[in-house]
Amino acid sequence: MIKCIGLQWLIALTVLTACSSDQASNKVTYNMAWLPQGSQAGIVAAVELGYYREAGLEVELARGFGAIRTANEVDQGMFDFGYADPLSVLLNRANGGGVRMVGSINTQWPAGLCFVIGRHQIESPADLAGLTVGGGQSSPIQVILPQWLEMNGVDRDSVVLLQMDPAVVDAALVEGTIDAGECWKGSNKAVVESRAAAADAAIGWIEYSRFGLDLYGSGLVTSERMLTEHPDIVAAFVQATFRGYAWVISHPEEAADLVQRRFPVLDRSVTLQQVNETIQLLGDPASLGLFKPDRMQHTLEFLNTVYSLAKTVDAEAVYTNEFNIRPN
Repeated sequence: MIKCIGLQWLIALTVLTACSSDQASNKVTYNMAWLPQGSQAGIVAAVELGYYREAGLEVELARGFGAIRTANEVDQGMFDFGYADPLSVLLNRANGGGVRMVGSINTQWPAGLCFVIGRHQIESPADLAGLTVGGGQSSPIQVILPQWLEMNGVDRDSVVLLQMDPAVVDAALVEGTIDAGECWKGSNKAVVESRAAAADAAIGWIEYSRFGLDLYGSGLVTSERMLTEHPDIVAAFVQATFRGYAWVISHPEEAADLVQRRFPVLDRSVTLQQVNETIQLLGDPASLGLFKPDRMQHTLEFLNTVYSLAKTVDAEAVYTNEFNIRPN
């Protein structure tokens, strides 16, 4: 039986009471890796439209505190599923963990750098020389940005990279404390643009993937325990989730409504932008959720060049397509 954790987080981060043991057979928990946002529209749709229920599952959603922590919490059994990227899985595996990706949501690395138009015009990595860039203390930007600069012939020391509380990066960018800040499609990029518009400013951005960073981003993760002990539950969750994302692709406006209805404090215009950006990141609907072995191998080779890992991790330990049957 699946362990019943009983975490139902509202937007205010309120914890509800634990579920009873007789409900444990089909109740699973999902860690969103951050606050509720449009990137999770497929998950929310699968809940609200009954796709999980039809698959015999009751899914509880929890806020998270970053992909690395999410991967570790899934590995430790605190959650059954989560939203995390290959880097988080690689780090977890290299340190003796057993989390694995079971579905791709971001088929490309969704990150870039935002800047305020008029203060700067950043069209290529070379334009970052001499500027100050802000990013979260534990964000991949702290390691990936310097490597990306060197890939593009820019001295990594020519850019000042600050480690900041993730909660203040957006405001610091708009206020001019930093010249550029990390932005993520489907996440804070829409928030930054909305905040800037309120201050009569406009945001430009430079995307890593346009300049050589061809990596997978976040998707569904679960633990080896779940894969071994409950493969039927994993398959049901993965397939119902991508049924949800398939619906989102065809119904972005309605998807934004569902997310906002579940989390009423969200700004609908921001949520809709996040939904549309996530649709772009999902890639070809015909291969929804599936990983391409060559691209995943390239992703892992790049990450291994920029991180000092305790051990080498093979690609087959990082992901599997076994549980994903594409929705019709």
